[in-house]
Amino acid sequence: MRTGSSEIELIQPLDGRSPYTQFLDLHGEGVHHLAYVVGSIDQCLESLRATGEAGRVTFEATIAGQTRFVYLDGLAHGPAIELIETTGEDA
Repeated sequence: MRTGSSEIELIQPLDGRSPYTQFLDLHGEGVHHLAYVVGSIDQCLESLRATGEAGRVTFEATIAGQTRFVYLDGLAHGPAIELIETTGEDA
C-alpha cells in the first residue's frame, strides 16, 4: 500500500524457511523491517563500516537481475533494516 512517498508491505510466509518465518518463530507477529531505497548498497555498507555501525548482513538477494536487497541486523533496537538498490532499466 503506497502512502505518499512511503509504502507499507504486509508479508505472510506460505512455506519453507525464510527471514520472515525465523522472525515469527522468535518474536511472533510484528514489524520485521524498515526499508530504504539507496543508490548503492555497497557504498552504504562502506559508510556504515567507517562510522563503526556496520550491522550484520543476515540476508541478501537479487530479483530478476535488477533489484538487489539486503537485510541488516544490529543497527536499530528492533526491526531489521533493509537496503534496496535498483539497477538496470528500473533504476
